[in-house]
Amino acid sequence: MANINWPGLLAWSTKYHDGTAPSQFKQMSEEDRRFLEKALEEAFGQIEDPNQVMQEAAEQLRSESRSEESVSTALEVIDRCCDDPDCARNAEKLDVLQALLDLLPAYSGAVRNRTFEILALLFSNNPNIQAAGMKRGSLNICLQIAEESSVGSDDRSKSFRALVALVRNVQEFEKFMLEQEAARQLLLACLSPEELPGTREKATSFVRSLAESGSLQEENVEPLVAAISKLFGHLEDTGIQYKETLSSCALQLATSFKAQCGGLQAAVEGRIAELQASKDPEADNELESLKHCSAALKA
Repeated sequence: MANINWPGLLAWSTKYHDGTAPSQFKQMSEEDRRFLEKALEEAFGQIEDPNQVMQEAAEQLRSESRSEESVSTALEVIDRCCDDPDCARNAEKLDVLQALLDLLPAYSGAVRNRTFEILALLFSNNPNIQAAGMKRGSLNICLQIAEESSVGSDDRSKSFRALVALVRNVQEFEKFMLEQEAARQLLLACLSPEELPGTREKATSFVRSLAESGSLQEENVEPLVAAISKLFGHLEDTGIQYKETLSSCALQLATSFKAQCGGLQAAVEGRIAELQASKDPEADNELESLKHCSAALKA
């Protein structure tokens, strides 16, 4: 045993749940999170093996007597354990991955979204855990929940981010994902102007990565180019990073798939004209990418 004081860590839950019904559980406030983080800091100060702590947290997730409060606490413990690279690498061996995946159909709201966040953290640039996730059906789980989620929802955003982390930078997994009609439709949906800006940015960044890695095939490019082109007309709710991501994605598509990018030229030229008229020095990187994109399309 890691000697972690689980009852003590659960003490914070009484601050926002009166114990009368699980449905009255609310998303953790910043005050609650600070309270728990302090408790975790004290607990981890006495722990020598975070791997053991992570394993105990997974047991809490599987417990027959679990509650939304105990699950939320265990998720925060797992998140803290992931600060140790060794723990993140051992998530499959410690049977943490399946425990997390089993939460997704069992919970909704704050608990499910937090689970997706931790899965994305574990999958990110972690090929062994990505492979384990694929074997355990993570792709289908993420796809199903994303498809069932409403446009602009946190559920859609979190499930899509976990899906991207699951396959990103592993060409075998990226190509497999793109072979699925549901996955291609989800990617297009996440590029819709109706989606959250953060979701659109994640989708745009992913398209750029797929084009750069060679996973994106010609037959799948034109719908993505049309979606990317449309986003240039919906920049009012976005920041500098979003715009730079969009412009670099357009450049990568133009460089890799010029023949399929006929509809991109007008959108790029229109944005270049806007930036040149505004003379905004903070847009220099965006403008440079767009000029290179235009040149690539005209070459």
